[in-house]
Amino acid sequence: MSVVEAKSKCHNLNVCHVPVAEHADKADIEKYRNASVEVFKVLNNIDSSIVVEKASVDEAFLDMTSYVDQRLIEFKKSDKDVVDYFSMLPTSYVVNGKDENEKDRESHLESFVKESLIDEDYARILIAGIAVEQIRDQILGETKFHCSAGVGNNKMMAKLVCSRHKPRKQTLVPWRFAKEILKTTPIKDVRGFGGKLGYRIQEKLHITFIGELLTVDHSLVTEEFPEQHDWLMAVAEGYDDEPVRPRSECSSIAVSKNFPGRNAIDTVAKVRQWTHDLLKELSKRLITDQVQNKRTAENLVVSILPEGGGTQPQKTLKLTSYHPDIMFEQVWSILKLFNRSENEAIWKPKVLNMSMSASRFCKGVPAQSRVITEWLKSKKNQTLSTEPTEFDDEIMIIPFEKAVESSAPDVIYLHDDAVALEKNNHSDERDLIKIDGKSMLRSTFHQLPPNIKQQYEHRMALECARQLKLSAEHKGRSGRKRQNNTNGDKQKKFKKSGECRQIKDFFTKEG
Repeated sequence: MSVVEAKSKCHNLNVCHVPVAEHADKADIEKYRNASVEVFKVLNNIDSSIVVEKASVDEAFLDMTSYVDQRLIEFKKSDKDVVDYFSMLPTSYVVNGKDENEKDRESHLESFVKESLIDEDYARILIAGIAVEQIRDQILGETKFHCSAGVGNNKMMAKLVCSRHKPRKQTLVPWRFAKEILKTTPIKDVRGFGGKLGYRIQEKLHITFIGELLTVDHSLVTEEFPEQHDWLMAVAEGYDDEPVRPRSECSSIAVSKNFPGRNAIDTVAKVRQWTHDLLKELSKRLITDQVQNKRTAENLVVSILPEGGGTQPQKTLKLTSYHPDIMFEQVWSILKLFNRSENEAIWKPKVLNMSMSASRFCKGVPAQSRVITEWLKSKKNQTLSTEPTEFDDEIMIIPFEKAVESSAPDVIYLHDDAVALEKNNHSDERDLIKIDGKSMLRSTFHQLPPNIKQQYEHRMALECARQLKLSAEHKGRSGRKRQNNTNGDKQKKFKKSGECRQIKDFFTKEG
């Protein structure tokens, strides 16, 4: 529902606007990520026997098996009755297929507690449910944030019922009712079935609910899904053997943008611009993640949603750098292949969504990234003896000397690290050198390690060549005529800057 439609139905509606991202015209949820850190700090310090897996900025899986095992013995010896346990579940619902009405909550919960006193499987869910009530109270007390929860025998069932009685509630699903719940659960709502697989199941087997898999002829399921039929049938019965893995960071970092209706992208220029903007935002988040969590992503998944539905084109690339320009060259070489238009300026089919996701993180920072870190560390005592410096084993952030007049820092990407340099407004422009559109003191550039310096000299040379080419094309020149022009006024203009003299020396053959 759009804001206009919502206000037409509720005239007193107050609509809040989230901040806009720095590099792309999209929502910036950084403050929600910061809030997430507070919540996970609580979760990770509740009990050492509870395994916490961060699934996203606002979602976590908790494996409470060991925790419940320890308390099951105490539970069996306890003299508490139904009323006592009932009072410990003030925001809990029990899923049994008939739990949609608020008035039935108390009667269903009371029956569940009674069953728990004689059935160990029920008792385990009860113990976990009471613990989760306490955890949610602790999160609210320490962070002022409310949480919803689902308690089940596995990841799939717990996630499935988590949203059943939102907000600020939790739902318990005894194993006995798993099949009953799945009979009316849409396939797309089941964890892992919201994409291509879920679409194929509906298309090939002509079913809508995941539980309907049990009614389909087994030979048909085997024929259509020869490698997955046993697993699919198990899911339809409520089984899920995926373990909860201890993880305090997200398994992926993604950026995306929707272009619904008339906002659909239909030109190459717009696709290029949005690709570049989204990658700038992704680069910023990846660098922050690398500094905070000391890890590096290896894969970059790119996908677009074309108008007209069907399969969503997707490609996985090897991530070689966090620099947005390098990432763009990688992505664009693949993304442009998705365009079906014969007109070089038009993009067909129109794009409804663009998504870039970095994943497969490995611990630490690549060796070539540490070169610049080690160099910075060696310069610390020489140039910044009076400034505070933050260290860790592999990454160091150096606050460079501030300018006389305050100004926003220019960020220069040194391989996969980001170092903020304060640009001195009183410096002569001849003392500055341009790298990827950003300024660096020439003296600083000359002190870079030889291999780092060589790479940037090469990129500066490429940029000079690109500028010459664009200038010549603008004047309508081409081929040899454009080449000859590089010996004319344009070359003289560029020779005035210190960069091109260095670049010329860089490309001069020795001997």
